[in-house]
Amino acid sequence: MEKPLTKIICAVDFSASSEALVRYAAAMHCANTEIIVLSVVQGEERENGLFRTQLHEFSRYSDMLSENGARARFTVEHGEPAAAILRYAKEYHADMIILGSHGTTAIARLLVGSTAEAVLRYATCPVVILKTPDNNNKDHGTT
Repeated sequence: MEKPLTKIICAVDFSASSEALVRYAAAMHCANTEIIVLSVVQGEERENGLFRTQLHEFSRYSDMLSENGARARFTVEHGEPAAAILRYAKEYHADMIILGSHGTTAIARLLVGSTAEAVLRYATCPVVILKTPDNNNKDHGTT
């Protein structure tokens, strides 16, 4: 009997830290793992040329994943990042979610919350949060 496919969602926002997330997911995969690279587009981002960025970055991520022999799928969801990640994970029966955190201060988390914290709190599967330095990258809301 073949072991069931393990599904790992790797939520990216195309910042420099997203590359580290994809590399981490690629390194931890096994033969029966599918890595789903998920980008969430919020309403205001739809009109600013994000589609071209997504295609370019998905192509780069595909190269990284294939170098490690990982099976990958790329998808785009629309809406609020934490809700979209959680909805996708539930609908596709994810076994794990990987996402980044830029390490915002405790005060900022208390006042406005963060995508990583919301996903960690409400996910029904294990969540891996990789803390990455901000490096003044534009935050698209998924980390």
